[in-house]
Amino acid sequence: MNNNNPADPVWDTAWAWVVREHERANFDAASREELAHWLAADAQHRKQYDKACRLWLLSGLIPPSFDDETAK
Repeated sequence: MNNNNPADPVWDTAWAWVVREHERANFDAASREELAHWLAADAQHRKQYDKACRLWLLSGLIPPSFDDETAK
């Protein structure tokens, strides 16, 4: 697969926030405050964060696929 799309640092940061938030191990009050500041800094941040949240939710609805070896 050839991906000719340039990297999007806002999307990358939004996705990192979503993953970090759901891992919860490193998501404390200071993290929530940092996220709130990042979201408030630019409307594009909120847009990409919301998009990343939807993707996270949708990916949880997809059942895992198993190859033939693990199904036995």
